[in-house]
Amino acid sequence: MHLFNFSSSETQNLVYLLLLLTLVASGILRSRDFTFGKILQYLTIWSVVALFGVFLYTYRFELSDFKSRILGELQPTKARVNSNKQIVINIAQDGHFYVDVKINSTPVKFMIDTGASAITLSKEDALRVGIDLQNLTFNQSYQTANGISYGAATKLSVLEIGNVRFININASVNNAAMGVSLLGMNFLRQFQKYEFYRDRLVLTIQDN
Repeated sequence: MHLFNFSSSETQNLVYLLLLLTLVASGILRSRDFTFGKILQYLTIWSVVALFGVFLYTYRFELSDFKSRILGELQPTKARVNSNKQIVINIAQDGHFYVDVKINSTPVKFMIDTGASAITLSKEDALRVGIDLQNLTFNQSYQTANGISYGAATKLSVLEIGNVRFININASVNNAAMGVSLLGMNFLRQFQKYEFYRDRLVLTIQDN
């Protein structure tokens, strides 16, 4: 029966720590002011350092999440990828979720909308990402609060969010005035799951 089962990285860290302690101990022994008080002082300092290192390692995931929360407050529309292969989006002050996405390498601000069936671009954003509106057929009707609007089917060559890239994903261009482009259900279904947790939207990345 094995009492200890270290991974290769943990073994390397342990060896490094032992070598460091050996180096410090040898320095103390060679010192002219080699006294019991000095030894106790050095041992106390290195014990505190070791405990702090253990603390950082033990709570590494919580600290990573804390860092993401802080950065999310500073840049609320920037998607964050945490250690659990999840994209985390913070809620905005108006209660919606906004996120910066790259379409064909062009940044576009979107709002997450579970009421939309597809990714829906405004005409302005469609032009910015290189879609030729003259080649589109606006034959998809949508019922909105302002009446019926029409959209045209298109494909986005490359959509990037966080460190995740989607190729040739279906989308629509709306001919009505839109305050912001929408990420609808066909976008959310690209992920293993999505869930609203407190003031965050968490998208779990599909395993390849």
